Order: sequence, then structure tokens, then C-alpha cells
Amino acid sequence: VILFTTFSQAASIQVGVTGQIAQIEADGTETTGAGANGAANTNSASADHTVPIASFFAEYTSDYYGITFGAEFIPSSADVSDKVVTRSDTETSVTSDNTANSDERIFKAQASVENYMVGYAEIPVYNSMYLRLGIAQIDVNTEEVASSNGGNYGNETLDGINYGIGFKGEVADGVEMKIALEHNDFDTLSLTSTGNSV
Repeated sequence: VILFTTFSQAASIQVGVTGQIAQIEADGTETTGAGANGAANTNSASADHTVPIASFFAEYTSDYYGITFGAEFIPSSADVSDKVVTRSDTETSVTSDNTANSDERIFKAQASVENYMVGYAEIPVYNSMYLRLGIAQIDVNTEEVASSNGGNYGNETLDGINYGIGFKGEVADGVEMKIALEHNDFDTLSLTSTGNSV
């Protein structure tokens, strides 16, 4: 994440807003059940999306080596992929149907992230340069569209680590600017679909 920040300052407490360019990247694998007489099937895909976002934050700069403690929140949401992923399957059997089937089923997959929150510490290292380390959390919403009697995966909240490097300094009386490069590494998301045909 490339981060441009301006904020107002009162003593050692700062509050403000940020403008950011976020690069979202994800890799996923779906494994279907084998069923009674079938075979398991695995599909994999990668996704990425670049989006502009804004956040709110509050910080406290301590007297202990100038370490800053803060919290940041992004109220908006963003798609994980810049396009909807589509797959076509042929359904050969249906629950409670003893006849052979050859129905085409179209699946559309997308996911979004929202409610990003992070608590962090920024440690000065040289002049205006600092290192950042924090604990982050984000909501992942699956937005798949299953045809016929396909299942749904639901949503989940993930925890992660936030770290980065940046520069900050005063540009006017009571106003500071921060420029930083940050990375968020979240836990692996594992979901099991419900509502599927046997």
C-alpha cells in the first residue's frame, strides 16, 4: 500500500485522514467432494485489483524514543479481483433424481474486503524515516453466484500482520505529511460450502 497522509496535530496526539492506493492480491483453490460414485475436483485461480481508498486514524507519539502508537480504520470496501471469474460445469447427477443428467451449470465467483482495522507502532530509525509494525483485521465477503443446486461459502474475518517503512515530517504549522509503503499479510482463509447437491 502506498500511503499519503495529512493530519492535524495537538501536542503529541494526531488525528486525520489518509489517501491510499491499495494493491489487493489473492490466490485460491476450490476442492469439490467426490460424492458417492464421483471423483474430487480441484480448481485454482489468482486475483488482483488496484483501488484508491481512504482511512481515518489517531496516533499518540510518546517520549520513549519518539515511538508512535496508532489505530487506523478503512470504512469502505473493495473487490479482490478486477473481474468476475466464471466457470461452466456439466452436472451428471442431482439429489433425489435417479436419471442421468447433462445440465450445464454456470458458477460466478467474486470476493470483497471491508472493515480493515489496524493497531500499529511506528519506530523512528533515521531522521524522518520510520519502521511500522501492527496487527490488522479485515472482513472477507464471498460473493459467488451458484446456479441450480450449488452451495454458498459465507463470509469470514481474517487477522494479519501489517508492516512497512515510511517518511514523515511537518509541512506547515500543525500539519504533517506521511509517505509510506506498507504490506498486509493475512491468515489463510478456509471455508466449506453449504447447500450443495449430494
